[in-house]
Amino acid sequence: MNDHPEPVTPVHRVRGAARVFFLALVVILASVGVLAVAGGQVNAAKAQAGIAVTLSPSSRTVDQGQSASYTVAATSTGGFSGSVTFAVSGLPAGATGNWSPAAVTLGAGSTAQTTLTVSTATTASAIKSDFTVTGTSGNNRSNTAPGQLHVREVKREFTISGSLSGMLAPGIARPLNLQLSNPNAKTITVSNLSVGLAEVIRTPAAVAANLPCTAADYTISQYSGGYPITLPSGSTSLSLLGVPQAQWPQIRMLDTPLLQDGCKGATLRFIYSGTGQGN
Repeated sequence: MNDHPEPVTPVHRVRGAARVFFLALVVILASVGVLAVAGGQVNAAKAQAGIAVTLSPSSRTVDQGQSASYTVAATSTGGFSGSVTFAVSGLPAGATGNWSPAAVTLGAGSTAQTTLTVSTATTASAIKSDFTVTGTSGNNRSNTAPGQLHVREVKREFTISGSLSGMLAPGIARPLNLQLSNPNAKTITVSNLSVGLAEVIRTPAAVAANLPCTAADYTISQYSGGYPITLPSGSTSLSLLGVPQAQWPQIRMLDTPLLQDGCKGATLRFIYSGTGQGN
């Protein structure tokens, strides 16, 4: 019997080989993971290629007949390059937009600007409106930015009077030629003309005899011509402006079964109103 057992060789090499193999596998898997992430970033960057549009200032206020300007910037995103054209929608009635320039060319990562000028007519709707500007590339890439335009009404003073062409009698209507006076140095536009009967002034004899005559004995047909009426500086009238007499206001005395002797020789006092606009 051998009292000295034979030495046993350790298996360190086998364990070492297994450890090296495991580390190599981890390195390979980690490399594949990095490549997968990098590939995802490339695909995301390609998907985001396009344009960003901004508007400055976001809101402007103008009087009717004036213009407002905005700066619109288009910026390349995700490496986009190409031409961008612009459009605007949602402006109020009587307002138009013009671009200068109408298109810009972007390089990758660059920004270009254009100017949007909104012009309003003297008859533009006095309103606060939200609108949208859109930048579009030839590759159907687009982006929008919101804006606002507040158009204020500009009122101008003018005076109105009237002259009846002839005497009134029961059942008879007479046209009222409106006299319009513009004290402003510039031409204005007039709309919303209206005539009302403020008072019927009877003669002293009718008052003494207690003969009645009231506004109920008359009717008024309002001006039926077109608007706006262009009113030059100074005084003029519907007839001088070439408005057909059939479109003038009409004053009619009603023919009623009631006694109307109090209306003989009566004076009618009218009130007038209208809206004047201009720069």
